[in-house]
Amino acid sequence: MLVISLFVCIQQSVERFQTRRKLARLTIQQLNDIGMTKERQYEEISRATIKGLWCDVVLLMKQKGRTL
Repeated sequence: MLVISLFVCIQQSVERFQTRRKLARLTIQQLNDIGMTKERQYEEISRATIKGLWCDVVLLMKQKGRTL
């Protein structure tokens, strides 16, 4: 059960990682359409690293009540 939960958390974190990478290519108009500021875009893009990916996995595991 722990392994399955870990894989689910990894999958969700990879999806977030990919979405954050795609944010870098959005225009200002597209950012306005989704209600995101340029500053928030930079914050999200800065989390699109391996360290950010790992932090997301750990955070999701903690939210599910599991520890690594």
